[in-house]
Amino acid sequence: MLLRGWRLGFRNKLLVASLLCLLLPASITLYISNSCTEHILRSQVIQNERRSLEQESLYISNLFSNMVLVANYIQFDPGITLILKENWQRSKLHQPDTARHILDFKEVTDKLVSVTSMMEKTFVTVLTSDGQYYSNYSYAKLDVGALLQQPWMDTARKQPAFELYWAGVIDNYIPTAAAGSPQVLTIARNLKLSSSSTYATVIISIAESRISQILSDSGKGQQTLLIAPDGTVIAARDKSLLGRPFSLMDAVKPAAAFSFIDYRGEQYLLSSLEIPYGNYRIVSLSPYREAVSRISATHRWSTAVQVVSGAFFLLILVLLVRQFTKPVIRLDQVAARVDRGELGLRSGVRGYDEIGRLGKSFDHMLDRVEGMVLQIKEEQAQKRKAELAMLQSQINPHFLFNILNSIRLRIMMRGDEENAELLFSLSRLLRMTIQQRDEYTTLHDELYIVRSYVELLNFRQSEEVALDTDCTSESLSVRIPRFLLQPVIENAYIHGLRQGGGRILIRTWTQDHRLFIEIEDNGQGMDEVTLSRLRAGLSSKPPGKEAMPPGRLAHIGMSNVYERLHLTYGSAFQITMDSRPGEGTTFRFVLPVQIPDQAEERERGRDV
Repeated sequence: MLLRGWRLGFRNKLLVASLLCLLLPASITLYISNSCTEHILRSQVIQNERRSLEQESLYISNLFSNMVLVANYIQFDPGITLILKENWQRSKLHQPDTARHILDFKEVTDKLVSVTSMMEKTFVTVLTSDGQYYSNYSYAKLDVGALLQQPWMDTARKQPAFELYWAGVIDNYIPTAAAGSPQVLTIARNLKLSSSSTYATVIISIAESRISQILSDSGKGQQTLLIAPDGTVIAARDKSLLGRPFSLMDAVKPAAAFSFIDYRGEQYLLSSLEIPYGNYRIVSLSPYREAVSRISATHRWSTAVQVVSGAFFLLILVLLVRQFTKPVIRLDQVAARVDRGELGLRSGVRGYDEIGRLGKSFDHMLDRVEGMVLQIKEEQAQKRKAELAMLQSQINPHFLFNILNSIRLRIMMRGDEENAELLFSLSRLLRMTIQQRDEYTTLHDELYIVRSYVELLNFRQSEEVALDTDCTSESLSVRIPRFLLQPVIENAYIHGLRQGGGRILIRTWTQDHRLFIEIEDNGQGMDEVTLSRLRAGLSSKPPGKEAMPPGRLAHIGMSNVYERLHLTYGSAFQITMDSRPGEGTTFRFVLPVQIPDQAEERERGRDV
């Protein structure tokens, strides 16, 4: 339906249809594939980011866990807590013991070094209430006064017992270690007596650079940050971000750990994961294009291979279609030249497939057509000879008509008008029978012939047959097959009136583009058995049976009438017969009004 209105050849239509059947499903498949791939890529990127964040979160959580373990170890180690409490009591009683302090310092320091020896580099400081300290970095000297002046220390020393204070990233408070680790992430815990008196503060720190090393940074716009609860960046590869608020903190939604945002004119994947210590959150910000570049490379290669394969297939398809349709094009060209009159041309297409058989049949058909043309030419030549002979044979009928007219004039000159009129009827009937070659005539002319026939019948017998007509003016101009009514009138005269006197009535009218003709006689009629046999004989008359010669009017019969009507109208006509013994017989014809004209045109075209 789509190609019906296109002015394309068979080959081009086949190519277009093949391209549509190939490209349309391929385009739909590629579109669906790209959509599914995009969804899969997004899922894969999110999964990769999730795994990366989980791994980084695990490393950072292990560092924080070690710091918490050290704080718990110091708080619950009986040796350390005993030393710290005794030192607090001596400080309260103002009873310093230098020797004891040296021994206690060595014991606590050894334990701190021992507990942190298998961990990442961790700075552990136990600061007593009287300003003394124990640490695992004996090589470095701590400026206690400067430490106590740190703003976060006031907040840390006000925390309740057992509570960890996450101070975040601060400047390294150990002067000798500040060069290697300028900033440290620090936690603090107060050690208190039951009276809520703080006798020591545990301070544990780890270098911020160690945490930043865990955080991934591709250098192509991707960065991972450690964010404090207030949104401050406390660890990052880019040191310029430390201590500054994270600009996209509003987009970080704890309920949705992964989201796509527009940032700096590009789509970014924002991922976050909360660390189970200090309410810290690790946040990853990576360009989506960069994140999918490695994953989508395979898809791009696959698409490229499909496109190249499709182009190669299209090339092969075009070549094959041209090869397959070459015989069809040849047949089309031969048919066009044959249509211009070159009947001696042949296609020469042969093969074992359908096209080969079609070419062979086409050539055989041309052979037969050429033979039929020659035969028709011979038949036309013979027909012209027959027409000439028939024209010559018409001399005798013309001579006969002229003689009858001369006899009629002589009889009229002698005053015998009755016999003159009888000769005129005979001459008119013979002329209509012999000379008229038209298959159709008007109802008016057919009634004229029938009246002449009845006049001749009345001359031959002593008892006259009265012929009455009741015809509408519209029906008289309808064309019907010639000699349709005469056999019925003859049948009524011979079988109905028994060749005696009587009355025959002809009624005609038109209705709904149909012509109705009724022929009624007041003869002997027939019984039901005879009527049924006659009806069955007419309905079973096989069409096409050789008819009587048209010159023998008395022997045409009803069967010939039925056959002629069947050949002319097909099944569009009706013949009905009604009869009762002693009451006469009625024949009715129902004929289409227009079909005879069409049949006449066909006959005229056949004669031409």
